[in-house]
This record gives sequence, C-alpha cells and structure tokens, in this order.
Amino acid sequence: MNHMNKQKKLWSSAIVISLLSASIVGCSSGSTPAQGDSAKNSDPTKPVTLRFAWWGSDSRHKATLDVINLYKQKNPNVTIEAEYSGFDGYEQKIKTQLAGGTAPDILQLDQPWLAELTNGNELLLDLGTQKNLDLSKFDATYLKNFSTYNNKVVGLPMGTNGRTIVFNKTLAEKLGIPYNQAWTWDNLLEEGTKLHAKDSKMFLMNSDLGVIQIMLASMLRQKTNAPMVKDDNTLTFTKEQATEAFDWIQKAFKAGVFQPLGESQLFAGKTDQNPKWINQELVAIEGWSSEVIKFKDTLPKGTEIESVLPAAYKDSKTGAAVIRPSMVVSVNKRSENQDAATKFVNWLLTDIEAAKILGDVRAVPALETTKNAVVEANKLDKNVAKAVDLASKSQAIPDNAISLNSQLIDIGKDIVQKVAFGKTSPSDAADELIKRYTDKLKELKK
Repeated sequence: MNHMNKQKKLWSSAIVISLLSASIVGCSSGSTPAQGDSAKNSDPTKPVTLRFAWWGSDSRHKATLDVINLYKQKNPNVTIEAEYSGFDGYEQKIKTQLAGGTAPDILQLDQPWLAELTNGNELLLDLGTQKNLDLSKFDATYLKNFSTYNNKVVGLPMGTNGRTIVFNKTLAEKLGIPYNQAWTWDNLLEEGTKLHAKDSKMFLMNSDLGVIQIMLASMLRQKTNAPMVKDDNTLTFTKEQATEAFDWIQKAFKAGVFQPLGESQLFAGKTDQNPKWINQELVAIEGWSSEVIKFKDTLPKGTEIESVLPAAYKDSKTGAAVIRPSMVVSVNKRSENQDAATKFVNWLLTDIEAAKILGDVRAVPALETTKNAVVEANKLDKNVAKAVDLASKSQAIPDNAISLNSQLIDIGKDIVQKVAFGKTSPSDAADELIKRYTDKLKELKK
C-alpha cells in the first residue's frame, strides 16, 4: 500500500465519525506526557501576560474573547492579550513575526502552513514534550497525519473541517435551482450557464483565485486519486488532465457560472462580505465548514442555507471533499512563558465549559468529548455538522506536504488568473503548469 492510500485509510478510520451519533467515546487521560527540557516554566502565582493571535469572523472573535475572560476568572494571574483580525494578510504577518522573533505566544495557524514553518526551522514548540499537554486525548493518527513534522507535534487541531458548497437555500428554491442534487462539474456548468443567461446580474458561485485553485487541484485529484505532487517531487497528472481542468474553468468564466474574477478577487477570503452574496445575486459559496456561520451571518434574517458536497466527476477516483483540521493552535518556541501558554492551550481544547462557549466557531470540535458537549448544548449549527458529516463520508485523498507548498499554490493561482481572463488557452496553461511546477520542484528539492 502506498503512503497516500495508507494515509487515507488511516484517516478514514480514525477521527471523523457521524456527527449525528449519540454515542460518546471516552478519552483516556491517564498517561503522563514527557516533560520537555526546553519548556520555560513559570511560578503559577506570578503574573503572566500571553499574546494569542487568531483570524476569524465576528462570532469567532466574540466567543474566543468570552473564553479568554472565563480563563482569567479561573487563573487571575494570567492576562491574555487578544490579537485578532480577518484572514486577509494574516498568514504573511504571522510568518514575518515568527521569522523576526516578534510573534505572539499562542498562534492559530492553518494546517497547510505547518510544513513550511517547520522546514529547517525551529519556530514552533514541540507540543509532544510538554507536561501541561496530554496528547492521549487526541487521536494518534490525526496527529501523525496533520500535526507532526520532523517527528515533532507542532500544532493541535482546534476543529475538523470539511470542504463544502453552501447554498442560499431560500434563493435557490426561488430560482428553481436543485441545490441538493449530487453536483458534478457538468451540471454545475449547466445550471450556472442557465442562471446567468436568464439574468445577467446573477451568478451561481464565487470565484476568487484561492477557490478556483482548490477546484483545479480537486479536478486533478479526482482524475488521479493522488495529490498534484508525489512525495518524490514528481507530478501525478498529465497534460491532458490539466488541459481538461483548465478548459472547464475557462468555460465557467465565459458562461457566467462564476462572478468575474476582477470583481470577486476584491473579496478573496471574505466572500461573506461580497455585495453579490449579501444582495443575493450569488447563489452559492464553496468554502470550508468552519466558514459556514460567517456565510450565513451576512444574509438577511430568516434566509435558510444548505451545505452540500463539492462537485466531482461521475467517474471520480476519490471522494468529493477534502477533510482536515479547520485550524491548529501552536506555541511560539521563543515564548518566554511556554508553561503558561501550553496550560492555556490544553484548557482551551479540552475544557467542556470552554467548548460550550466556543460552539462551532472553529467548525466541529476535534475531540469527541468536546464535540458531544457542543451537540448537547445545541451549539453546533446543523449546516456545519452536515458539511463535516458529508465530507467524512466522501473523503478525497488528502494532500501531502509538498502539494500544499505556498509557492506551488501561487503558481497555480497565477495560471488560473490567465485562464479566467482568456489570456491563455487551456492547452498552453497545462504546459505552463507542468513546466513551472517541475522547475519549482527541482528548486525546492535542493
């Protein structure tokens, strides 16, 4: 069994189960983690100030601030300075801070960033060696596949994410769009073309570069049952497969399935703020389950939404939806208060009271105990639950670290942009993708 198939099998059997299950799986807390000799411990009564950075929507900010206040009540010696923002620019800011030694103590990070942050660097604390963290509470396969780099656990999952399409159900029903069907690339193109031809101000879906690049990777994955790049830095897809994917993307833009890229890119990473979505001239958004709430919050009160699986080929060789941690929490290795930071992280991820306050603002809690607490408290939105549940039953083979390299992703986005604006043909785009990926992979391998 090759590495990726093994990873898929392990992941499928491990962490994600039906969110509607009433059973509660107990988590062991009996083991004692090894103490790291690098941990900087502090007097538990001494005043400590921690900086905690995250991105998110207003609902995530409010819930996290409420949890911080609760922790302060329980630990009056600890002050936690919240550094929160939107997603736009967050990654570059955090990477710059880490490189410059000015990063916060506690960091919410996107899981794909971990590979680059640990490639030859010692920027993040090894959480597997900290006395305040009992990693037996987390699924071992989950941590191995998504949190462990260079044999170090550098981030703990804050939630479970599934790729989804969120439909404005109220609008779709009004327009006669069969939102709850099994979406294929063919019927997505067909429905979007019909909608825009009937009303030129209407578009079926969002279209920023990040979303379309993910669609490109998804199409190629569905053709090959593999990420775009193998672990040995060679490509898995052919020119013919890439040409077919770019051809679909170009047709979708020409037919008005997608909002024009020049408009949508202004709201990259924040489609919920796009006037087309707010004014109900955009019927659906592809995104992550962790974003479902913010997509819903900017629609008129009373508007119903529905989470469905992303598009897939009828003969797809893998599932329709990527599933992975919604985000991870890491500790800055240069923190002067590692002991206090890891104690807070442990509480944040495992405390039942905290879980009930946070609810689903970071998608579905990663631990079974906290997930069930959120379900019992009716704090798990049905559409968030459905998105992860559907994704868990139709899982795409996961990406490996090299396929998530930001330089490769930027190459994909650049070529997608040329295709969207009609500046290159699908065939030439495929040639360019193969050449630029191959050149960059040789460079990265050095």
